[in-house]
Amino acid sequence: MENKEKNKRQLFQIITSLRKQVKNLLKLGPKLKKKEGAFRELEKNIESRVNLRTSAERVIKKLLHADIEQRKQLEKVAQDSLDYANGIVATVRDPLIVLDSSLDVISANHAFYRTFNVKPEDTEKQHIYNLGDHQWNIPRLRVLLEDILASAAHFDNFEVEHDFPGIGKRTMLLNARKIYRRKDQTQLILLAIEDVTERVLMENKLKTLASHDELTSCLNFRAIMELLENEIARSARYKKVFTMVMVDIDQFKNINDKYGHIAGSEILSAFAKTLKNSVRNVDIVGRYGGDEFIIVLPETDSQEALLVLERVRNSLGSLRVISSSIKNTEEPILQFSAGVAVFPRNAKNLEELLRAADGALRQAKCEGKNRAVLERRGLVRLPPVPGVKIEIVDPSGDENIKTFKIANISTNGMLLLSSQDIAGEELLCRVCCPGSEVPFDLACEVKHKSKPENDLYHIGVYFSKIPESIQEKLSNCIEFSKEAGKDGDIFLEQHAGAGL
Repeated sequence: MENKEKNKRQLFQIITSLRKQVKNLLKLGPKLKKKEGAFRELEKNIESRVNLRTSAERVIKKLLHADIEQRKQLEKVAQDSLDYANGIVATVRDPLIVLDSSLDVISANHAFYRTFNVKPEDTEKQHIYNLGDHQWNIPRLRVLLEDILASAAHFDNFEVEHDFPGIGKRTMLLNARKIYRRKDQTQLILLAIEDVTERVLMENKLKTLASHDELTSCLNFRAIMELLENEIARSARYKKVFTMVMVDIDQFKNINDKYGHIAGSEILSAFAKTLKNSVRNVDIVGRYGGDEFIIVLPETDSQEALLVLERVRNSLGSLRVISSSIKNTEEPILQFSAGVAVFPRNAKNLEELLRAADGALRQAKCEGKNRAVLERRGLVRLPPVPGVKIEIVDPSGDENIKTFKIANISTNGMLLLSSQDIAGEELLCRVCCPGSEVPFDLACEVKHKSKPENDLYHIGVYFSKIPESIQEKLSNCIEFSKEAGKDGDIFLEQHAGAGL
């Protein structure tokens, strides 16, 4: 019985405990439902994040793949551009050379190796100034290349004339640009070289044709006139003299008539060559027209010009003109006449200088040809007005003062008339003009003396040194003469060749 009771009590306790647990479970039910919902929501969030990460990984993989493809494409485009540029450089007909910042050669195109007859192994990695026989070691080129490296500068059309080994003397134009390469952050210089030798030769030929007579190779009329204008300006600026000689072949019309115009042209050419071979390098020979030539002798006086003409005359004595139109037994004897004028003694401008030389040439023709005549007249010479007095003074003192009659006077000299001769060549002229109480002295030289039959001595005097302080006084005196002398030109014709 006891055991039964004991078992009942234990069973009751178990049932009571179960009931409590059931009550507690019933109480926890809503809470567990809430937690279950939270767990399910958390599971959903975790699942969505996992899906998002998976999607992100997929996108990243796609982007990485696209970036690699794009990079490959960019690299291919860059390589294609480089190949394109290299192809252009390789096929350009003008030489191109690429230098680094140390001016060492990185590469050159085929035209460079072909033009200068060099090999790549002798060119690449060499300093540009060491190439060949140091032919590019030019001071001005060094400055230009260094300027490019120091700034973003460039240079165009730098001309180089050099006797290159294997190709001879050539004229090259250089053009250079600086190039910045971002890939390795280096500076390069692209140097382009253009061979302009043929162009320069053609330009020089065209210039020669424009300024030279085709038959004689002398300066043509336009060029010799331009040169005379420049020489007049230069001589006036530096107070120098120069002589102009006008030369004409004697009896040239008869030569043409006898031998024909082809032979006449060959004779003209040979005569011009003789003229050019008889003068100095600084002297110029031009063709004035037909068979007339002009010789310009800078810083040369008339007496030196006569020596030049004598050389020409001697050379003509041995001249042989080779022509099918001329037989050896009928070779023409060439002779010439010449008129010599000096600037500024005989003229103050080109027109007067040509007139003076032409007048002397006509006088040479009138006197029998085959001779040279000096133009002895000065500038505008007119009879002096009453009151102009000229005294010749001995430079060593005031003794032996002689007064002379003035035939004509200019700013460069005068023609004196005297019953007696003048001894010596360097004198002192004392001039007294109207309106001036104080006379002035001029150093002068006797340039010409003659005595026509039953006439006075004609003495041509040249004012050798005129101080600036006296130039205005003398000019004023000459101006008086110009106003008074209305018939000066007639007077000069009567005394042609007699004065300065």
